[in-house]
Amino acid sequence: MEFTQSISYPASADEVVAMYLAPAYLERRFGAFLVEGSARIRVEGQRITLDGECRPELIPAAAARFVASPLRVTFTEEWASDEARARSRSSVTVDGAPVSVEATSTLAASEGGCTREVVGSVSVRVPLLGGRIEREAVARLGGVANREEELAAAWLEEHR
Repeated sequence: MEFTQSISYPASADEVVAMYLAPAYLERRFGAFLVEGSARIRVEGQRITLDGECRPELIPAAAARFVASPLRVTFTEEWASDEARARSRSSVTVDGAPVSVEATSTLAASEGGCTREVVGSVSVRVPLLGGRIEREAVARLGGVANREEELAAAWLEEHR
């Protein structure tokens, strides 16, 4: 199921890309969803990858029967910049679960900072229930965008 979202930041595109490539920011961004101490982060140039174990209590009971435990989540994001904007490709895969997220985004200057326009898709390969789960996941993305704006604003304020 496809989705779009827009996220605003009170900083330049270069500052936002640097934030997204900072391991400490990635830990802050995903730490609440992972078993403490399970995250491994690698930075290779403009690419950052996080692997970690999903906290079992976050898996909905209805979905638990379709997944192996423990669930390992891998998030990868790669950035490329030119003079006008920055672009990224992001993916989330879950070992042991039929779930994936793919997205591309463009980060461009806007009034008071920059804005990230994200286009992506959520895929849940579960017979009969996959579409329903995808719709629920996409419906929650507004909350994810709001949380991201708050985390990013706090991080950028702390690191200026």
